[in-house]
Amino acid sequence: MANDKHDINSRIEIIYFAFTAVFVVFAFQLVILQVFQYGKFRDLAQKQHLETVKQQIGRGSIFTADGKKLAMSIKAYSVCANPGEIKNRAAVADYLSKKLGISRAEIFSKLNTKKAFVYIDRKVDIDKATSIFDRDIPGVFPLVEEKRYYPLQENGANLVGFTGIDGNGLEGLEGSFEKYLRGKVGFMLVKRDVKGRPIMTDTVQVKKAEAGGDLYLTIDSNIQYYAQQELKTAVEKYKGKTGMLVSLNPNTGAIYAMANYPTFNPNDFNRYPAELRKNRTVTDVFEPGSTFKIFTMAAILKDRPAAYNDRVFCGNGKMAFGDRWVHDNEKHGWLTVPDVIKFSSNIGMVELAMKLSRDRLYDEYSAFGFGRETGSDLPGEVGGILRPVSQWDDSTMSSIPYGQEVAVTAVQLARAYAAVANGGYLITPYIVDRVVKNGSVVYTHPQPQKVKILDDATREKLIKMLEMVVEKDGTGKKAAMAGYQVAGKTGTAQKHNPNGKGYATNKYVCSFIGFVPAEDPQILTLVVVNEPAAIWAFGGDVAAPAFKNLSGDMISYLHVAPVTGAKTSPQNAAAETTVKMTDFYMKQFTEAKRALSAASIKLEKIGYGKTIIMQKPAANTEMKTGDTAVVYLADTDAKEGLRIYMPDLKGLTIRNAIEILKVYGLNVKCVGSGTAVSQQPNPGVAVKKGSECTVSFELQGRPL
Repeated sequence: MANDKHDINSRIEIIYFAFTAVFVVFAFQLVILQVFQYGKFRDLAQKQHLETVKQQIGRGSIFTADGKKLAMSIKAYSVCANPGEIKNRAAVADYLSKKLGISRAEIFSKLNTKKAFVYIDRKVDIDKATSIFDRDIPGVFPLVEEKRYYPLQENGANLVGFTGIDGNGLEGLEGSFEKYLRGKVGFMLVKRDVKGRPIMTDTVQVKKAEAGGDLYLTIDSNIQYYAQQELKTAVEKYKGKTGMLVSLNPNTGAIYAMANYPTFNPNDFNRYPAELRKNRTVTDVFEPGSTFKIFTMAAILKDRPAAYNDRVFCGNGKMAFGDRWVHDNEKHGWLTVPDVIKFSSNIGMVELAMKLSRDRLYDEYSAFGFGRETGSDLPGEVGGILRPVSQWDDSTMSSIPYGQEVAVTAVQLARAYAAVANGGYLITPYIVDRVVKNGSVVYTHPQPQKVKILDDATREKLIKMLEMVVEKDGTGKKAAMAGYQVAGKTGTAQKHNPNGKGYATNKYVCSFIGFVPAEDPQILTLVVVNEPAAIWAFGGDVAAPAFKNLSGDMISYLHVAPVTGAKTSPQNAAAETTVKMTDFYMKQFTEAKRALSAASIKLEKIGYGKTIIMQKPAANTEMKTGDTAVVYLADTDAKEGLRIYMPDLKGLTIRNAIEILKVYGLNVKCVGSGTAVSQQPNPGVAVKKGSECTVSFELQGRPL
């Protein structure tokens, strides 16, 4: 009995010690977990439910001089996932692959991870994103981000550039002004629910994001559109490979327009090769050909002012200089010095230049800025090629005076001609006027001191020569404009063979550069067409008409008045004539512009698009040379029929605004009185016939 009792006590003691040991082990383990490994498991728990996400809000917009947005940020949804919350990853990968157009393997690879947060696709089309999130798939959730959008699409694309998926500027102004546009990146600690979706009410701002600044450019959206269309027409009509156009104010250097063709749509930049995305006006060099002759002439007239009255023998089209033959396109005997420019004689230029030293010529070319960058704010600019005199040989003196053995960029050439136009000062072209952040101007275009490189007497002689180029028998006669005196120069330069040895047969760079009014220049434009079909390969045929058309648009748009007392070009000096207005209904705007320009009828356009839906005056109305016709524009679409866009009503009276909207079949709600200062929808927005728009009017008149 006593032994049984002793055995029971022994068992109780054993059980007691066993429980005590287990308790001690659990307690010890709890201490380890709660004290020594607390941080580890806390981080693991947070990793499952918390995620640090970058936040960038309000990348600055890019505006044109007339207030249109070239670049802006809009809300977009990214498709994200917490793989740990997804039970059937294969099925989810299949579904997302079909919805997003991404390979199943790529999506499955992203889901097959231990990470608590992965991007499936960034900045997805809102309709796609909505359809995905409506399925409410556990572990698949949205993240609100910003997406860059370019409302004017191709217009100005090569200038503006584009951003990458993370919102970083990659090319163009988006890249070079990144520090102003981007602002400061913030970080958010996002808590997620059991399905991996973000709980925005529990979001912790680790570091606050800061909005970027807005860029205000010098280019005008309307002029840029005109320029892009004229360049496209010139390249396509004459079957060229590419084209460039630069238009600026020769007095300030402010760029009105800068176009490339072919171009690209920055909203879908990945579809285009890098060659189409660069701004060729600053990245590509070409031999300027005869447009360079005016700078050789500047050196000649500075050295011998009396040479302006000399005559020079031009070899009847062919002349040897050392062991090199120089040719002219037409046979000329004796020419006056001004006629050497007017008829663009290569031989005459070499004959005159041979009387100068190599150093004198080089110094003159260098003074006009050749061989170095212009100092503009345009990203990617190169300095061109002007070899030092030590690298010149005998053939150089029979080549460089008329634009061979030297290479320039389009913006360099425009800058050099601006010095002839503006009184002899070398200016700096620029595109960014200012940057505004939080209401304060944080950057303005620096105004470097102007350097005078031409004396007044030489400049006046050069301008007279450039005016002669546009006379009825000059090489640039197709650039002449009714009522305005044009000064300009044609260029037709042979292209080098791909191996760099010699010149290619029937491959040319054709150009025209000029300014208007010649007596008080306000507009300077360079048009370059690369490799047009050989049959048209003359700058006066290929590029001069585009210059004329664009300058006509700009004169009307900018309200540039002809200089009082200015002489009229001989070909425009005919007596006033009467013509009947053509029927342009449903015809292309470019067709009307050419026809009316040929008849010396001015043309104004209202609205946006390429097709004319109404004209004033009506067809067969008699008009006099110098009168103005008005056309209303829209587009035609094979599926939608007529497609109309909201016209720009700013500055118009209530009556005029109502009349214009009536043409487009739009209803209007007028607010206030005076002239229009704002409107909804904005100009250029596609609208349906019968839609109502609101226009606000104020008495202070049209804003400057």
